[in-house]
Amino acid sequence: MAVNRMLYAGLLILSLVFYFASGIWFSWLLLVLVLALPLLSLLLSLPAMLSCRLEASLPETVEQGEKATLRLRLRSWRLPPLPEIQLRLNLRTRDREKDLRYLSRLSRAEGLLALPTENCGFLAPEFKRGRVYDALGLFRLPLRLPKPAPMAILPPERPPVPMPRLEQFLQQQMKPKPGGGAAEQHDHRAYRPGDPVKDIHWKLSLKSDQLVVREPLEPVARRVILAIRTPSGPAGRAAALGGFRYLSRQLLIRGIPHSAVWMEGEALQERQIASEEALISALRAACMAPEQSSPLPRPLPMQADWICPVGPEGGNAE
Repeated sequence: MAVNRMLYAGLLILSLVFYFASGIWFSWLLLVLVLALPLLSLLLSLPAMLSCRLEASLPETVEQGEKATLRLRLRSWRLPPLPEIQLRLNLRTRDREKDLRYLSRLSRAEGLLALPTENCGFLAPEFKRGRVYDALGLFRLPLRLPKPAPMAILPPERPPVPMPRLEQFLQQQMKPKPGGGAAEQHDHRAYRPGDPVKDIHWKLSLKSDQLVVREPLEPVARRVILAIRTPSGPAGRAAALGGFRYLSRQLLIRGIPHSAVWMEGEALQERQIASEEALISALRAACMAPEQSSPLPRPLPMQADWICPVGPEGGNAE
């Protein structure tokens, strides 16, 4: 608030000149009031300055290109007016380390700051400095700053190029259910000694002149892994993560649970995906991975029935 201090200094100089030039009693009273004005302002603003708290919130996830805002809310005692604050904010993204913005004179109870969402990845607001001022803007105190969680910017679905062959793998394979019991699908086979009598299909048995039993089936559990190779650069990252989102949804539509793996720094991360919520959670975690992460090891040190790389050099099942 250098401007406020300069204005007050000018007012003080004018009061001194008026006092010495005029010599009337009113000039003395005016000089005393100008000298006491900063102290009165501090005393009146001190309760609000000491009780001032800044709250910041933003969405956990947002679609790429969708509007998103950082909501700032100032809380303090309501009896004195809300103090003025000055903030120094660093918007750290996956591609840029520093994007400094200065917010000043936030005198309302709530404010909104538009956030850039043109590139997928993450955006982490980091408050570097905060100050709260009195009513005249002459005195300041440090302001307690919040630490909001980063926001993930999710890419839209897009078929990967080249597209892996999913048709043969997506055909549901069934196997006899151990121990029998209730099942949605059944198969028929010849009776074997030891089969329960209740499983005999009497109509087919009469037509085929031999005993036929109804055998319950269950899906064959297969381990499926989508290996995300996230490259550097916004365009390549959007293509890789968008391709993963597309393939994962295709597997979920067909009721096939699977896993997603990616590198986060030097560590290999894995998430189980069996629902839409799990897909969004895994996609958010992959978006939050740092840009300097190591590439996926080749071959992948995991056992699976099908491993599909997604991203650079991806598209072919292993």
